[in-house]
Amino acid sequence: MTRLSKIQRLSLLAASTTVITGGVLFPVTAFAAPAPQTATVATADAATHWTATTDKLSGITAELPGHPQVQKYSENGVEARVYLVPTDYGTVGFVVYDTPNTGQKDLKGCLQAWLDGYNQDSRSADTALASKDPQEGTTADGQPALDSALSAGDGTVGHVRFVDLGDHMIQVVALGDKGSQQDVDADYLQLLNGIQLPSDGSTQSY
Repeated sequence: MTRLSKIQRLSLLAASTTVITGGVLFPVTAFAAPAPQTATVATADAATHWTATTDKLSGITAELPGHPQVQKYSENGVEARVYLVPTDYGTVGFVVYDTPNTGQKDLKGCLQAWLDGYNQDSRSADTALASKDPQEGTTADGQPALDSALSAGDGTVGHVRFVDLGDHMIQVVALGDKGSQQDVDADYLQLLNGIQLPSDGSTQSY
């Protein structure tokens, strides 16, 4: 039996405390309760087989190293689905936000809102997550994207990417404990390379 680590709990919390509407992320205090610390999960390891997980409402598919914990949120007509897999080092997964008629997203604002949500539970400066060298660009298909490395004073490392798909937005994230940089990097890249959109059925590398 494995308890959810702080990284896993805070990832769930951060994903659940922000939704997007009108092109701006805002806090939703009703979603602020963290996942139960007593929950048991199966963690991924090097031998885990990556399998496809499809968000049925959007048709977006991503490969994950195990069966994800799934959490659904709805507020003011905006819905989000969170797919996270606990790993030996932390967590990896993606979030799909439904964003119809919201216009172009403020991806820097999305990143900052997510960090603010994550850091609400930080008890010291050492556990506060910060972005490193955020880079705006586009995917191979031309969708606006924002990438950032992540770090905290306690050694937490990670990566996050936001991709604006118009009626949807994807957030891809991998977070790990001190000393797990190599595993975090590898799993994050594998997740990015396994995303598939419903528009043409081809696998997109983000």
